[in-house]
Amino acid sequence: MPTTWYHMIGAWLGAWMALVIVSQRSWAVSWLALGLMAAHIADWLIKAANNAMPRKTIDPQNKAVLITGCDSGFGKLLALRLDTMGYKVYAGCLMPDGKGAMSLKQEASSKLSVVSLDVTKDDEVRAAYKYIEDDLGDKKLWAVVNNAGIAAVTEIEWCPIAEYRRVYEVNSLGPIRVTKTFLPLLRESSGRIVLVASLAGRYTFPGFTAYSMSKHATVSFADGLRLEMQKWDISVHTVEPTLYRTPISSEDAVHRALDKYWEECSEDIKNSYGDEYIKDFKTTIANHLSRAKPSEKIKEVVDDMLDAVAGADPKTRYVPSIGTQIRAKVISILPENVRDHFFLSGQPSTPPAAVAERKKTRNLVDPRKGYDLLSRGKKGPMLQRGYSMPNWDKKDITPTPSPKTSTTFKF
Repeated sequence: MPTTWYHMIGAWLGAWMALVIVSQRSWAVSWLALGLMAAHIADWLIKAANNAMPRKTIDPQNKAVLITGCDSGFGKLLALRLDTMGYKVYAGCLMPDGKGAMSLKQEASSKLSVVSLDVTKDDEVRAAYKYIEDDLGDKKLWAVVNNAGIAAVTEIEWCPIAEYRRVYEVNSLGPIRVTKTFLPLLRESSGRIVLVASLAGRYTFPGFTAYSMSKHATVSFADGLRLEMQKWDISVHTVEPTLYRTPISSEDAVHRALDKYWEECSEDIKNSYGDEYIKDFKTTIANHLSRAKPSEKIKEVVDDMLDAVAGADPKTRYVPSIGTQIRAKVISILPENVRDHFFLSGQPSTPPAAVAERKKTRNLVDPRKGYDLLSRGKKGPMLQRGYSMPNWDKKDITPTPSPKTSTTFKF
């Protein structure tokens, strides 16, 4: 029975049991609320149980897989796992002669091929296609895993347009470029396309806007591609991890890039934000990165990537680890203003220099009492009452002339 049917049956059974329990009372609203809650809990428990069970895999015989971004991180580990299982692996590396590619060659079998692949360059992607097409022989290209990605951590006003473009070229246009190029081979095998997105592709975190925008685009591309590829029996899957300690999220790399963005800012921006704010921003980002899942937990992501490629019953969307799934579910049901408050709670507590200066000079006045709020009781100017506002402080109210009719009226 397909996994989806297990979910549906479990959800309906949970809802039915909840309705039976609350039927002893007369609170109809409670029936519905508790039923929906039970359905969600039952569905989640069944998904968690399925995740904990051993995953069945397909036969790797005569199947080849292309993976981008194999220099390090998720891509490198997935390449080694698939190579061990018997797949013919084409490991796309940005630097095929670099340390990461050399290490991959040493650890893998002789079947694995390292391919020079910069996903931002049309000529390299076309060259990779030609090489793989000629090298396949009697094998079929079973899957393409779009894993290559970069990060950008900076506020919108500090981020150069060139950096937005660079992030988009790798994270958004890269998967599109690679997928479109290799679709002819995937149509022959009715294979799979896997895109490594992120939870940042579902929610936009302050300071990560450029990265979040690119991953939102990746998720949207996957959604449209999945529907369009059904007629070819090509399945499309997204893997959406949270933050893990990989080379693209290292504190040193993030801070070096942030310093570069800040140096390129105009003097007006630097003066408006001030040195204290950027210092606090760096501390906040460092705290955030320190909470990233440790490198030994990367296996959670690779397991899901592996299931998307080789699983007998792959999911459409993977969110690695149960804890992350719970957090993502909670965030998704929060009201927008509560979600905004949650995201903003992790922002720098130091106000920008211009905001701090404005608070010192602003003359905040309570129009009801005429007190200067900043001076705690010192008399300040009052707002003048308009002609239509009654003076409730006086017992004898004189009629006020109407400006249109020149007649009088009483309140």
